[in-house]
Amino acid sequence: MGSFDSADWIKGKKRVHLIGVSGSGMTPLAEILMDIGHEVSGSDLKKISERLVKRGVKFTLGHSAQGVGEADVVVASAAIPDENVEWVEAKKRGVARFRRGEVLGALASQKKLVAVMGSHGKTTTATMLAQIFQEAGKEPCFYLGGYAPALGASGAWKKGEWLIAEVDESEGAPAQLQPWAALLLNADYEHVDRYANEGAVIAAYREILGRVTGPIVVVAKEESAAMEASEKVKSKVTFGWEKSDADYVGQWKGEDAEGVKFEVKGKGKNLGSFSVAATGRHNAGNALGALALGAESGLDPEKIRLGLQSFRRADRRFEILLSKPSLEVVDDYAHHPREVAATLGAARARGRKRVVAIFQPHRYTRLATFLDGFAKALRQADRVVLLPVYAAGEKVLEGAGLPQLASKITELGGSVEVAGSMAECRSILGKIWEEGDLFLVMGAGDVTQLARKMAHEFEAFRKVRDLAKGEGVVRWYEPMQKHTTIRIGGPAQVWFEPETEEALGRVVELCGKEGIPLTVVGRGSNLLVRDGGIGGVCVHFGQPGMSRIEVVGGKIRAGAGARLKQIVAVAKANGIMGLEFMEGIPGALGGAMRMNAGAMESWTFETVESVRVMNRKGKVSEVARNEFEVKYRKVPRLVEDIAVGAVLHGKPGNPQEIAEKLKSYSRKRWDSQPAAPSAGCIFKNAEKIPAGKLIEELGLKDTSVGGARISPVHGNFIVNQGGAKAVDVLALMDQVRARARTDRGIELEPEVIVVGEDE
Repeated sequence: MGSFDSADWIKGKKRVHLIGVSGSGMTPLAEILMDIGHEVSGSDLKKISERLVKRGVKFTLGHSAQGVGEADVVVASAAIPDENVEWVEAKKRGVARFRRGEVLGALASQKKLVAVMGSHGKTTTATMLAQIFQEAGKEPCFYLGGYAPALGASGAWKKGEWLIAEVDESEGAPAQLQPWAALLLNADYEHVDRYANEGAVIAAYREILGRVTGPIVVVAKEESAAMEASEKVKSKVTFGWEKSDADYVGQWKGEDAEGVKFEVKGKGKNLGSFSVAATGRHNAGNALGALALGAESGLDPEKIRLGLQSFRRADRRFEILLSKPSLEVVDDYAHHPREVAATLGAARARGRKRVVAIFQPHRYTRLATFLDGFAKALRQADRVVLLPVYAAGEKVLEGAGLPQLASKITELGGSVEVAGSMAECRSILGKIWEEGDLFLVMGAGDVTQLARKMAHEFEAFRKVRDLAKGEGVVRWYEPMQKHTTIRIGGPAQVWFEPETEEALGRVVELCGKEGIPLTVVGRGSNLLVRDGGIGGVCVHFGQPGMSRIEVVGGKIRAGAGARLKQIVAVAKANGIMGLEFMEGIPGALGGAMRMNAGAMESWTFETVESVRVMNRKGKVSEVARNEFEVKYRKVPRLVEDIAVGAVLHGKPGNPQEIAEKLKSYSRKRWDSQPAAPSAGCIFKNAEKIPAGKLIEELGLKDTSVGGARISPVHGNFIVNQGGAKAVDVLALMDQVRARARTDRGIELEPEVIVVGEDE
């Protein structure tokens, strides 16, 4: 495919650009090329690891013709289509182009390739082998599908004569690969986008095995497909468990917190006991295969024993990200029914109260082919949460999606929920979590980001819950759409409703000391929470202790959580006039003071006599009204400090007169404002024209994006027609601001407060 021989350029120093560099097969290639001395750049739709950035890979997020840069060589993973803009640009420029498998073949031609093959377990087993050869002092090169902590990389080019590498059947049987030795773990039907049936998979393995010049190790008869793939190999060596007639026979000795243990007889000789820090009998089988190949390569059994002992799981291979009595989070690459079943079995063996499976199907073709198998495997979990399919470039296949998978799991007696996004999945998990759960995250897509986010963010929840000491409500991943008037918003990482100022103070102090973001929200009016939710602690004064209203000396003392409607009702009952305008503000006192909320040409701070303020160290003080700078829709001090209560004043009035005024205000408000869910006024009024009138004159009323719509009733309201997302509202806001700027030269400033992170 390239303009010069691939084996030649591998040895010299070139500028190499990798398309799809974040993929599990491309990351180790980047590391190997840098070890050799090449200058590496890369592009992908998802970010690369910090490890590659620190090593000097010049990374571009996304694909463009400019991404090729000044590359001498361009390499693409199998997942990159021929029409990729960078792949096409390289051809146009006459730049040498190679697929990943071709480059692996060129690398392997310079070493003694030890090929690890199989539909499942390749990364774990190849990592074990690399550890074994390393312990034996062989300085092996290695090419792994995941980061190996004990080896410090996923790929390396060293002085040793061996290259331990996964040979992935997803790319067929590259003719460039001429293995010195091979280990075949299994041969299940996989990669249905390439292979028509199981026979085609077996044929690919058979072809590669036919080129091996040294030892061939194959799993014993319990894996019939693997045996069929190797049936023409006369000198193969087999491995298996008790009662098999394999050359290397393992005897299971159990599993504990340190890993799995087994004894081995190799060709009739007792090799002793072995242990490996892995989970489940399937991983013990992987270790047995690695042991057999190590022995057949002439390595000392004691070195093999030490190599297995030094093994640490590769990234995403039953990777325990969090292990606390209250929750364990495990991340795994499982994306085939057999892998899912084995991984769930390993999770069960950990003895947790429940196993909750969070599964992201990888490719529509795989889901369609193995729909029944996935349902049966996932049924082992106590609860299942399904994420949208990670398409990997494939188009949707009708009749083979999440609804069908969920239905089959339910038919088998399973409990399943379907999440429309990662953020919604976190909300579901926050709702169903119970003390002692194990959350098992599985899939070959980007679901690993969810696993890592959960493991990291649970700690803050646990600390806040412990500090609250029962004085309030603490929830994990509370959906903010429940707490905003527009009914939009991803989950709050930690939702905290304190019952007392003391409990609030403890949590505020914690956040200050540990740098945990803290956001205070009121009743959710004038608030738009982004679809990814709010990180850190979200405080809401929803408990009675922070919402009390009392009348003292003709004045009202109220907690920050007191609803303005309730304050008005108490004022009316006690003949206090001047607070009626608050009836039209759908919020609580704390938020109203922070924004100096107004209605009917009156403003909150006109009624404030003093405010109880908590600083970010958790200390409370009473601050007089004249110590606050009050701006239009903003009180700067209350952006940093937290208002926990206030004293409000009015003037003596007749309850009947107050009631008539309230009735008039209410009628005026309902005549001018939409009834559909909204966040209130979206923009502040411009200097010379109200925002609503400006939007109407621009002809933008009734404009929609997704489920969000500029109200036909009032132009300064964006309403949720049903299913709207924050990105829809923000897109409408951008559209309005752009038109106001270009058509009228007016810079509209948002009145709605936008918080949180994107999905």
